[in-house]
Amino acid sequence: MATESQPESETERETGAGSKAETTADRNDPIITVRNLQTAFFTDKEVIRAVDGVSFDIRPSETVGIVGESGSGKSVTARSIMGLVESPGRILDGSSIRFHHMETVREFARRFPGRTVDLGALEAEHDPASLFAHSTVDATPEAFGYDDASEATVADFVATGYGEALGLDPKDCVFVTDGSTDEPVDGFVEITRLSGDPQRAMRGGRIAMVFQDPLTSLNPVYTVGNQIKEALRLHRGLSGAEATREAISLLEAVGIPDARRRVAEYPHQFSGGMRQRAVIAMALACDPEVLICDEPTTALDVTIQAQILDLLEELQDERDLGIMFITHDMGVIANISHRVNVMYAGEVVETADVEPLFADPKHPYTRGLLESIPGQQSGDRLQTIEGNVPTPNEPATYCRFAPRCPEAFADCTEVHPVSLPVEEGADDHTAACLLYPEHRSTPEAVNRHADREDSISEAGASPATDDDTTGGENR
Repeated sequence: MATESQPESETERETGAGSKAETTADRNDPIITVRNLQTAFFTDKEVIRAVDGVSFDIRPSETVGIVGESGSGKSVTARSIMGLVESPGRILDGSSIRFHHMETVREFARRFPGRTVDLGALEAEHDPASLFAHSTVDATPEAFGYDDASEATVADFVATGYGEALGLDPKDCVFVTDGSTDEPVDGFVEITRLSGDPQRAMRGGRIAMVFQDPLTSLNPVYTVGNQIKEALRLHRGLSGAEATREAISLLEAVGIPDARRRVAEYPHQFSGGMRQRAVIAMALACDPEVLICDEPTTALDVTIQAQILDLLEELQDERDLGIMFITHDMGVIANISHRVNVMYAGEVVETADVEPLFADPKHPYTRGLLESIPGQQSGDRLQTIEGNVPTPNEPATYCRFAPRCPEAFADCTEVHPVSLPVEEGADDHTAACLLYPEHRSTPEAVNRHADREDSISEAGASPATDDDTTGGENR
C-alpha cells in the first residue's frame, strides 16, 4: 500500500543517488520506451482506436518529432504518456510506456516501497513458460513475438497486463531488473500502471508538457509567478521568497525581459509569444527529464516561432532534455528534430532520422506530406493528398492509407503492413508499407508483412482485437 509522501526537495534531487550525468548507462540508451501503445475511446456507437500499436523511443538530448495530419493520433499519444487520457478513453492491456531514468527509479523505490517489485525475484519464483497456462492469461508465445514459450520473460507478462498471474497488485509500477528494491541498480517505472502519488510525481516532476494554446494552461485570475510557484511548491517543496526567486530565474531562463516585474503580472498582460515562454517556464519548474511539446508554435507568427524553437534547443543543451515535439509543420520538424515518426490513423507509418527522411522519404504518405509544402513542387497548383484521415474504428487488417494512396495495389486492402526496415539491415529507417523492403519483389514483401503481422510489437502483445476492447484495466 502506498503512503502519502512529501515532495522531494531540490537538494535531494541534486545530491541523491544518481545525477544528470548518470541519467542512463549510455547517452544512446532511451529514457522513455513506448511499445505497442494502444489507446481507445469507447463510445456508445463504436470503439475508436486513436492510437493503435505505436512504438518509439526518446533519448536524452534528443528531439523526436511526431508529424501527421489532424486525427492521426499525435496528441492522444502525448496524453497517454502524460496519463491525461480521460473517460471514455483508456490505455489497453498490452501497451507499455517505460521510464528508464535511474535516479527516478531509485527515488520512486524509496518513496513508494509498496509499489516496487523485484523482477529478478519474480523470475526465480515463476517459470515464464508455465504462465501461458495460467487461468488469467489468454495470450500465446506468438502473440508476444516468440516462436517458443521458453523465450518469454516475466517482464513480458508485466508489460502486457498479465500481472495477476504473477501475484502483482494493480498499483505496482516500479520494477527493478538489477539490484534490490532497497538499492536498485537498473530498472524502470511502468507509466501505464501509475496512479495516485506516483503518477503526480511523474507528471510534471519527471515528464512535463507544453500545450498548443498557452491560455489553456494559464489561469487568468492568478499571476504568472503564482502559477509557477504552485508547481515549485507541489514538486519541489519551495515556498515564500525562495519560490519567488526560482520563478524569476525560470522566467529569465526562457528569455522574458524584466522578469522581476513580469513575475507579478497576469497572463493577459503577456503577448502570445511571452505566454508560451511562461508556459515553458512552468514546465521546466521541476527540472523534468522529458518535455512533450504539443504544437507549441502553431498560433505564433514566424519570427516568434523561430525564437521559441531556438529557446527549446538552448534549454535542451543546458538541461540534457529529451523532447517529443508534435506538429503539422514539416518545416518545423526539419528545423528541430533529430528523429521523426510519421503518424497516420493511429499508427506510425515511417520512422527515420530527420535528414534521410527529408532527402529520401519512403512511405507514400510521407512523400505526400512533403510534396504539399509550398515551393516543393513545380506548377501553379499546390499538391494535396486527396481525401481525409479515416476514423480508426476497427482492427487494422489492411493499409489504412490505401484509399488515398496513389501507389496502392490489390494486396493493400487485404494485408496490414507492419514497420519493417526499408532496406535489409537498415533498422534506423522503417516504413509500414507493402512496397518494402526495397530489394524484395512485391509478392515477397507482401508475404513478409503478412508473416510479421502477429509480432508487430517489440513489447510482446498483438494489437487490440474486438475481444480486447471489452476488457482491460481502465487506467
